[in-house]
Amino acid sequence: MTDAPCSQRPSPAQCVATLHTIAAAVSLLERQGIGAEVLLAGSGISEGDLRQPSGLVTHAQELIVFANALRACGDTRIGLDIGRAMHISSYGILGYAMLVSPTLGDALQCAQDFPVLLGSYFKVSLRRNGDEAAIVAADYHYRPDLTVINTDMCLASMWAIVCDVLSARRAPAALEVTFGAPAHAEAYEERIGRHATFDAAENALIFPASWLDEPLPLAEPVSYLMSRQQCAQFEREWATAAGNDVTARSLRLLYSDPCRYGSLRALADALCVSERTLRRRLAGSGSAFQALLDRVRHDLALDYLVRTRLSMSDIAERLGYSETAGFRHAFRRWTGQCPSDYRCA
Repeated sequence: MTDAPCSQRPSPAQCVATLHTIAAAVSLLERQGIGAEVLLAGSGISEGDLRQPSGLVTHAQELIVFANALRACGDTRIGLDIGRAMHISSYGILGYAMLVSPTLGDALQCAQDFPVLLGSYFKVSLRRNGDEAAIVAADYHYRPDLTVINTDMCLASMWAIVCDVLSARRAPAALEVTFGAPAHAEAYEERIGRHATFDAAENALIFPASWLDEPLPLAEPVSYLMSRQQCAQFEREWATAAGNDVTARSLRLLYSDPCRYGSLRALADALCVSERTLRRRLAGSGSAFQALLDRVRHDLALDYLVRTRLSMSDIAERLGYSETAGFRHAFRRWTGQCPSDYRCA
């Protein structure tokens, strides 16, 4: 661990994503009787937004939805289920480019070349070593309490891509994850096709390298080149974009400095609106200032505790608490643990 500030990495409020993953999660949980309003609460995303697939949100908004999903269903398998539901059609032009690629290797290279369009919380890479190939998911730096769900989602969705472009259901030779066995340890074989190896050195889907050279059934050279060009254009545009709704803009400021923007007045001044207007606009997007501030403080607190050696008083000060006791009380309310216990866990 280091004591480098978390702001050196892009915050989840600075990373854009399409609505496809959220739409998949909402559709999946609605079939379990959990309404969209429960899942979208506090995210600034409306049910109407889900009917606009070209819209962009931020990873911060996605994380709120995934946390709501876990809390609402209480099933830790939800990451695997959402990932498995992310078929090739969920990725728009990137999905099309992968589908018409010459080989599986070319399709996976597309996923690696256009990470913004892929929308993963991980750095996804393809490794080939002799007779073995691996899709590796590394460099996760979002909410530690959602690590398992987001890892499951990434690996399950990448394997769904493999099966979709090959037009065949296959099982990896091995599946490795860096965390210990979760409550749903037996679900990996059903959802992905292979028992997982836990506490591994990396998150990886391992399969025969010969698969990479297999021609894809829907390969089309001209369409492949044209769609890759479109992917490159979208990648450039999306890389400089971010959600422009009031929730997304508020989250960006709060993540950047919760101490500076930790009051409704300070945030309203930064957004050039009155406190009353900001309160009304947040309410109109299904959120509230205190809920956003609590979420940001919660996320950053977990990050500081896991990834830095900052003292409790330093963390409290960075999060905008005037006293360490206030931070400890809030952290216990969020997690049921005291900060020092969480850090040592």
